[in-house]
Amino acid sequence: MKIGDFEWDEANTVHIELGHGIYPYEAEEVFANRPLFRKIRRERYVALGPTISGRYLVIVFQKKGMGKIRVITGWDMKDKERKYYQREMEARR
Repeated sequence: MKIGDFEWDEANTVHIELGHGIYPYEAEEVFANRPLFRKIRRERYVALGPTISGRYLVIVFQKKGMGKIRVITGWDMKDKERKYYQREMEARR
């Protein structure tokens, strides 16, 4: 999946920062570090991966067209999610 740009506004910035403790730059870092993508429902996807500092995040997003995405929400990976991520990334090697 090719990501060219991010759609940020006050609503999704405040939600992800105050609601989940994730800064927009951290969410963007996940996409820069070869994330694992999964479609979860109509027009919604998740990206699982680490930030530059090593924080493992799950980022829910929506494709907006022309390579642009809008981050909806996110959270730190739970143990089960992290094991799944590691297993899937190992299988890709």
